[in-house]
Amino acid sequence: MKIFRKLFKKFHKFHKKEDDHWLIITVILLLCVTVLALALGQSLTKPAVTMANKLSAEQASKKLNDFLNQMYGQQIGTITIKQISEESGLYKILLTLTNQGKTNEDTVYLSQDGKFFIPGPQDINQILAQQNQQTQPTAPSTSPQNLPKQDTVKVEMFTMSYCPYGNQAEGGIIPVTKLLGKKIIIEPHYVIYENYQGGGVDYCLAKGKYCSMHGIAELNQDVREICLYKYQPTKFWDYLELVNKNCNVQNIETCWENEAKTLSINTSQIKTCLSKEAETLLAKEVELNKKYNVSGSPAVFINGTEYQGGRAPEDYKTAFCNGFKTAPQECSQKLGTTSSATTDGCGG
Repeated sequence: MKIFRKLFKKFHKFHKKEDDHWLIITVILLLCVTVLALALGQSLTKPAVTMANKLSAEQASKKLNDFLNQMYGQQIGTITIKQISEESGLYKILLTLTNQGKTNEDTVYLSQDGKFFIPGPQDINQILAQQNQQTQPTAPSTSPQNLPKQDTVKVEMFTMSYCPYGNQAEGGIIPVTKLLGKKIIIEPHYVIYENYQGGGVDYCLAKGKYCSMHGIAELNQDVREICLYKYQPTKFWDYLELVNKNCNVQNIETCWENEAKTLSINTSQIKTCLSKEAETLLAKEVELNKKYNVSGSPAVFINGTEYQGGRAPEDYKTAFCNGFKTAPQECSQKLGTTSSATTDGCGG
């Protein structure tokens, strides 16, 4: 963003609205101006600045230079006008900004009578073109570009155990694990922060070294799920489906064990793992977070390549199957319909 546009917002408490709201208001205002001009019998093409009140380039440069240095000089250093020209009935001014030995450039505009300073004009045609482009329907992406092929596809799924978007991704992936079974490797991993919310015990272990966004209960559950996948992997996905459905971050510290017992999971083994291996296991998660530059949930990687598509079972199945050199027969089975690609997540 332009330097002076930032400063203008700060000094004049300018709050940008949502793009679509701004666009609607702009169009309405333009229509109102047009109707008013026609009603008064005036032409909108009539110059607003007459020869009598138009500043020369030198006068405009001096006025703007004095104004900018008075208003913003203390914030960004020395302001020098490098070039001035006319564009669309305005003066277009190229500035150099020098502060602590560093020099930057910025472009601003000034009305030719010197009354209106415009730090960052908006091109209406460009805005409309961008809006039209954003509203065009796009086909959902079901596989990342340039996905490498392997004999056995490896999927690495990063979530937070109580991120709703991560749970959504897990819900889409679980049917695929049941469909493809041992023909694919799908590893669960977790998004771990350091010193989150100050690194206190409400969010973290090991004096702030390992933290989770939704609190210590979520972090404990992350570790329990890592332990389960490590020691009793065949029960992991069924357990995940149950605990996501029946437990929440408020009651997980007791609820998890009830759900685990319905699947005959050795809960003592999980408790021991949590108490003795938590830091070691979390350190490995942090390494993977850094390797893939993961900071939000969910993040899914197929053969080391990040997946950017939808979160329905059919989306994941199609993407995972595209990672095989030779796709297994199960890949021809439909798991419902596809969904739109989404970037919603926790953290990031």
